[in-house]
Amino acid sequence: MSFAERMLLRLSKHPHDVKIVADYEAPDDRWNLGNALSSFEKAFPGFGQEIQGKRVLDYGCGDGFQSVALAVAGAKAVVGAEVSDARLRNADELAATLGATNVEFTRKAQGTFDAVISLDAVEHFVSPEDNLREMASSLGPGGKIYVTFGPPWYAPFGHHMHFFTRAPWINLFFSERTVYRIRSLYRTDNFRTYAPDLNQMTIAKFERLLKRCGLRAESCRYRTVMDLPMVNRIPILRELFINQVDAVIVPR
Repeated sequence: MSFAERMLLRLSKHPHDVKIVADYEAPDDRWNLGNALSSFEKAFPGFGQEIQGKRVLDYGCGDGFQSVALAVAGAKAVVGAEVSDARLRNADELAATLGATNVEFTRKAQGTFDAVISLDAVEHFVSPEDNLREMASSLGPGGKIYVTFGPPWYAPFGHHMHFFTRAPWINLFFSERTVYRIRSLYRTDNFRTYAPDLNQMTIAKFERLLKRCGLRAESCRYRTVMDLPMVNRIPILRELFINQVDAVIVPR
């Protein structure tokens, strides 16, 4: 083990104290219909009223909790799109168990929608430009995209390795090889690189993608570590301290 690997391991939890997971971790009791929409309500006050009677596409729906919660909250119809077959199976079971007949799940959504939502998925998109264009093409007249995601790549935990270390910015201080050598002690999926799970989405990259896709942020809030809004206007600091992005996106 190299010096860098030993150092990162010292900054990490003991491997025996972390649940070893392969390629899919089933949701635990922290996930339920009662809190499934809390992130959207926090990011977009009045969100519950916005989706009343509307057709909604949940893009990157995960295990389906927010999709079913949307239907329960008054959406006319909900389609959850997800690339993980394991998560789609869980979503189908959840909807069937709760008798949510106005929800369906698929790998690729068809049709047009009044609203498209995406929760903590933008930084995981395999092809973010293509994904944003697909979301935009799913909008009907007057439709809006609601995205909330984070942490971005340069945020303290943009590395998404918090399950084994609470050390910030390890993706900046350690090589990818070192990070994944240590990660292999806690995961059995044999991943050796950030891609495709993380697309290294930065604030600047997100803003450039919106322009390239013919989109604009009707409203955008950058939530910072320790609520430091003054860093939003300082190029380097904004990348390092913006922890969450909440944006309502519309065509230009």
